[in-house]
Parts: sequence; structure tokens; C-alpha cells
Amino acid sequence: MRPMADVTYSQTAIKILSTAKRLFMQRGYRAVSINDIVQAAEITKPTLYYHFADKDELFTQMALHTLAEMHQRMDAAIEGIHETAGRLVALAEVAMNASDGDTRMMRHQIREHLGPAQQARIAVAFQQQMVEPLRQVMEEGVARGELSRRDPGELAWLYLSFIEGFHREPEPALESEYGSPIVVAHFPIPALIDLFLHGVAPRDQS
Repeated sequence: MRPMADVTYSQTAIKILSTAKRLFMQRGYRAVSINDIVQAAEITKPTLYYHFADKDELFTQMALHTLAEMHQRMDAAIEGIHETAGRLVALAEVAMNASDGDTRMMRHQIREHLGPAQQARIAVAFQQQMVEPLRQVMEEGVARGELSRRDPGELAWLYLSFIEGFHREPEPALESEYGSPIVVAHFPIPALIDLFLHGVAPRDQS
């Protein structure tokens, strides 16, 4: 996976971003104020505004920083792994075990609260930091004959969508109308990747 350029943040800026991320992920964009972030980060408002112009820019930079961190973790996870299946398992473990939790809420907040220009910046970063590196993994897998000869970009998006579908926070068992619990299936990551690569149809044993 090709390293991607990232903005260099000062230690204070990283502290603000980390605090803001925790609060935004816990409460959502609308419920978090600048005062909340300032108090939690133990800084002053002028310090925050020195690094980030406003709440929208802070949220945008938080999303960009999250993508850059995820890319670095994914890059490290597949170092020394050459088999495509092993790479996909390692990448899924990073995505599904991330301390960030399920980021779908964050993406919903981006669409709901940020303007078109800020959404575009995040979309470009997502393409560079997540999709393009995965496309490279798929392209190499196709070249080695480990994947079917499909478009590597389409395979990257399919993989992301597939993994996200199984990225769930722990939930209590649901009760059915008959009184017995409804158990949500849990698949080990290697089993998920096997399912992604081979599907559910019987395999040709020949």
C-alpha cells in the first residue's frame, strides 16, 4: 500500500483533534459545542481557534486525521504479507477492531452538517487513504491470479462494503415475539474473508 501524504499537526492540535473525535463520536456533531471541546481538552478558546477556524473545520480535520491514522494502521498490518487472502484478513482486523468504533455515524454527520467543499475534501481523502490502497492490493491479487479478473477498483469498494456490513458494536440479544432470544450471527474475520473470496455456493472440488 503506497504511503499517503498527511498534514503535520502540532501536539496541541492532535490533543484537540483527539478530544473532539471522542466527543463527536459519543454525542454527535450537533450535541457538541466548542465550549465542550475546550473544557475537555483543557485549553482556551483562542488556542483552539489558532489551530482550527471553526467547528466545521475542526470536524473536517478530525475526519481527515482519522482517515490518515487508519491508512497508517492498515499499511503496517499488511507489511510482509504477500498472499491476498492474508492481506484481506489483516486489513479487516484493523477496520473491525479499530478503537474508533463504527464510523458510519461520523459519515452521516459529515453529510448532514458539512458544506459541499468540506465534504469534497473528505471524499478525496477517503479515495486516497482507503480506496486507492485497497485497489492496489486487489490489483496485485488479480495479477497473481488469486482474484478473478474484475476491475480492482470495483473489488476495493465491494470489500469495503462487505466488511462494513459486519462491523457492529456489541448489542444485547433481541427478544422475539415467542420469547426466545434472537442471536445476531458473529463470524470470525478469517471466515468473513473466506466468504468474501469464495461466496456461499458449493465449491468445485475437482
